[in-house]
Formats: sequence, C-alpha cells, structure tokens
Amino acid sequence: MTKLSKYLNFVLYILLAITVVFAGLFYFGGEVEDAALPTPVYTESILNWGKILLIGAAAVTIIFEILNLIIHPQSAVKSLISIAILGIIVLVAYSMGDGTPLPLVGYKGPDNVPSMLILGDTFLYSVYFLLGGVFLAILYTEVSRIFK
Repeated sequence: MTKLSKYLNFVLYILLAITVVFAGLFYFGGEVEDAALPTPVYTESILNWGKILLIGAAAVTIIFEILNLIIHPQSAVKSLISIAILGIIVLVAYSMGDGTPLPLVGYKGPDNVPSMLILGDTFLYSVYFLLGGVFLAILYTEVSRIFK
C-alpha cells in the first residue's frame, strides 16, 4: 500500500462517517411540526451534503482528467471524443425536453416553469440514454465472449 492510498482510505472513511452521521440525523432527528406530510428536520442538511459530495466528485474528476491530458497528450483525442459524445447526448436530451407547465392542483412554487421542466427532462433523458448504453455495452461484452 502506498502513502497516497493510505491517505485516500483515510479520507474515504472520514467521508463515510460524515455521511452516516447525516443519515442518522435524517432518519432519527425528528420531524417538522405542523407539516402537511411527515418531513424530517434534517432534509435540507442531507441534501446539501449530497450536493457537496457531487460537486467534489465532479471537481476531482475534471482536475484529474486535465492532469491526465497534460501528462499523456496522446490520449487527448479519445478524451475529447468522449466529451463530444456526452455533449451530443445532452443536446439530444435537451431537444426532447418539454416545457409545458404541469397542471398541479394547489402548487404555487417556482419550479413549474418551462426552464426547470426542460432541465428536469434533460437530466432524465440523459440518464435513460446512458443507462441504455451501459446495457448495450454489457450485452456486447457478453455476446463477444461467446464467439471468442
């Protein structure tokens, strides 16, 4: 085990411990009084922690991808093709999004507007396309093993 992997394991355990604390607060921290539906008190906290983890993972991924491109410039073409394919998937998903406001009885919030609805559709369709790609890749791998 290298020094770096020891530090990374330590960081992993710290993040896991923090996540367990937030999960415990969420499930056992009580509920908001006078709420129409059962709402845990620490819902916002666990959502913010999830956002922090997501942004951190994205930042680390982008930083290490840039460093990899600097260290190994010959692999830049493959990386740029991957980024272009992801961009095309997002553009196709965005074009499929529908911005028609939903007829939600009693909802007066700010999220039933075309921009948010198209954004939500973009995320959903992107996940559908990527999940389909994963299934096709698994199927291709297993079928190609049969013929080898």
